[in-house]
Amino acid sequence: MGGTISIRIEASLLEELDRVAREEGKTRSGLIKEAVRYYLRNIHRKNSSEGFVPFLEYKKTNEELKEALKRISELEAQLAELRKENEVLKEQLKAVKKKRWFF
Repeated sequence: MGGTISIRIEASLLEELDRVAREEGKTRSGLIKEAVRYYLRNIHRKNSSEGFVPFLEYKKTNEELKEALKRISELEAQLAELRKENEVLKEQLKAVKKKRWFF
């Protein structure tokens, strides 16, 4: 059994809804029904591994990834500095070994 609902939508969203409905050859009602079905089937399923990742969870994961990549970059820079320092120390060691200490 179907039902009727009434909602308020700001003008800009309503214009976008009408534009998309025209482009796809659908009515407002048909497009809204499709959007609700899509939401309930795909986005609202928070616990399903088959569903989409909710936006806030995606955003958090994305921020964590950015931080991890930043940290990796910092560690790579530190590693490069340590390698340079290691090369300098190796050259100094070679120089010391070449000197012969005679008393």
